[in-house]
Amino acid sequence: MYGDLDIEMINDNLTLEDYHQLPAKSAHFLMDVAVRNCSKAVRNQEHPKKPTKAMVNGTLIHTGIESKRAAWIQCKRNPIADYYAIEPPGINKRTKAGKLELEDFYKSIGNRIAITEEQWDMAVGCREAAWSHLYAEPYLKDAKFERSGFAKINGVDVKARPDLDCYEHQRTLVDIKSRQKDKSDPESWLKDWWNYGTYIQAGLQLLVWEKLNMPCQHYYYLLVETEEPYDVNMVYLDEELMVISRDKTLDAIEKWKSWLEQGSPSGYGKPHEMSAKPWMRNYELIL
Repeated sequence: MYGDLDIEMINDNLTLEDYHQLPAKSAHFLMDVAVRNCSKAVRNQEHPKKPTKAMVNGTLIHTGIESKRAAWIQCKRNPIADYYAIEPPGINKRTKAGKLELEDFYKSIGNRIAITEEQWDMAVGCREAAWSHLYAEPYLKDAKFERSGFAKINGVDVKARPDLDCYEHQRTLVDIKSRQKDKSDPESWLKDWWNYGTYIQAGLQLLVWEKLNMPCQHYYYLLVETEEPYDVNMVYLDEELMVISRDKTLDAIEKWKSWLEQGSPSGYGKPHEMSAKPWMRNYELIL
């Protein structure tokens, strides 16, 4: 399904796991292409690394924030419990009795993910902070969550999955990002956004939605800090950064196509020139 696209479409019913299994190129794949190289992108796709604690917490926060509206509709008090379960505190995992207790716990939770009480409290805190934020709430109320979009861009099958699709009411896409304490200010986020190639994620989502006849005028980030008081900030890309995001994404797609045409060579491709950086010119001061 969606391996060699003959159609461009949105699927509202794909789980995140099923989305990741589909072969169309994702933002994270193209981020590796852009920031690293194509052979590393392929290797990372074929051998994904075990999620870090920060990645687990990020997914947990997304789930908490996005599931609140579903809870209202279904009259559920805490929808986080549909996906996660708190590991009983105080289990001595070194003893036979503790190991048996832990085994029974994992059997009882089915497909839910085990988390600590601290992680649970963080997810609830982030959820309430986001939904009570004056500028975030309208987007959360209007959004269609976790829609999977598929398109062919410059001959390459790609996929995108914005956290919040607010096109219908506000011509906007919104991405939720968990942040460390005191790191949700625009300057801190802009630095990480650039250094980690996150512009590819925004650019791909904007390009796919344009191909699906839903061109978005704005791209927002809902930044949520993971420590109390769970500060929230809404920031958005100006027109220049939206253009840069699209252009960098198209560059990554062309880099991938060129690599395939060259026979998928290992390494970084053609020779690269090394030149002095501004800080190197001050070496006398450093010495």
